[in-house]
Amino acid sequence: MSEAAIEEVSVLSSIYCGDGEFQLIQQSAQDGLVVQINSTVGGERHLEVSLLFHLHPSYPSCPPDISISSTHLSRTQCLNIKQKLLDQAADLPPEPMIHQLVEWLQSVEITKECRQGDEEVKRIEKEEEWTAVLSLDHIRSQNRYIGLLERWSQQLQLAGRLLLGRSILVILQGAKPNIKVSTHVSLLRIFFWAIFLC
Repeated sequence: MSEAAIEEVSVLSSIYCGDGEFQLIQQSAQDGLVVQINSTVGGERHLEVSLLFHLHPSYPSCPPDISISSTHLSRTQCLNIKQKLLDQAADLPPEPMIHQLVEWLQSVEITKECRQGDEEVKRIEKEEEWTAVLSLDHIRSQNRYIGLLERWSQQLQLAGRLLLGRSILVILQGAKPNIKVSTHVSLLRIFFWAIFLC
């Protein structure tokens, strides 16, 4: 464990001296130091976050491991902010940096980070919700068609249903890229797809 890391922890305990603001979780020669800092970030929103810094024995030569938790932010948002902090730490010179990282996080507008996290969650949900319905006018061999449809939907990781009746419908549900592959708007492609499966 480096002398610089021990000095930095001493300085941090003086800076973050409020009730519950700073805590030395672990101190060991083999594993290094683990420090928790509870801070308010996000400008006007005053979001409380808990930052856990694991300072390896070789710190500050290598950046610390960082963990973020908050009751006000989703897991995706915390991961997004963590990645921004890790990127910031990688850009800093190899010297004590915990206070700089906390100050940087306090100066960043968290609402922007939160929005990016929300957009990512919405994008993923949209990808999972895609459904396509194909109408076929006839099937030559029902058993062969069903077998090919099952294999095909497994390869593209799609859920599929075949409704046989007066109208023949194929219902597919899955991620947007996989649905796009299977239900391209081009009539030629749909025609080729129908011939291939029949």
